[in-house]
Amino acid sequence: MSTEQTVKGLDTTQSCIHEVDNLHNEGYAFVGRYYNVNHPEKNLTLEEAEVLSRGGIKIVAVWENGYPTTSVYFTELSGREDAERAYDYARNVIRQPMGSAIYFTIDYDASAADLGHGIHQYMQTLVSTFKARGDAYEIGIYGSGLTCEYAIQHIPGIHYTWLAESSGWTHSRTFTGWNIRQTGSGSFHGLSIDQDEAVGSYGSFGIPL
Repeated sequence: MSTEQTVKGLDTTQSCIHEVDNLHNEGYAFVGRYYNVNHPEKNLTLEEAEVLSRGGIKIVAVWENGYPTTSVYFTELSGREDAERAYDYARNVIRQPMGSAIYFTIDYDASAADLGHGIHQYMQTLVSTFKARGDAYEIGIYGSGLTCEYAIQHIPGIHYTWLAESSGWTHSRTFTGWNIRQTGSGSFHGLSIDQDEAVGSYGSFGIPL
């Protein structure tokens, strides 16, 4: 983490389309919103992206499809499918600007063995698939401190890390290289949310209006 000032954000599976004024009034700079196939009701929509962007609230894109919560999820095949679907949704549905990021979730306390095997293949495939599609977007990884460390140390092409709030996960108390970190959970005007903070560049965007 740099010494730059942090900004406040939240992430949620629910639409923030009616919350722009509340977000401004309570000091939020960004919202993390989802892309996926299995549960489209979670997804950021173009309309929501336009409303947030018009209101000056930055967006952070998170891809989470299915259950990336055990080692069996993470393969070369799942990496390619996730990358292609996320890339297509960002470009064709949201019109997400080039150069911004899509974060991919590794939503459990992955072991060093898991990271060195299937997750390594998964992350490498994310990078190679984005490169083959033209490298319009940068890649972020969400996970434990150990997962974030591994991603930025061993996978060229991973640009950002998002530290999960589970402080009991490996190295999550000691990892300081995050761009975003979750700091707690709760509610925001009826939405179920996680609280976040970010520092420096973290891959956020607003869409052209």
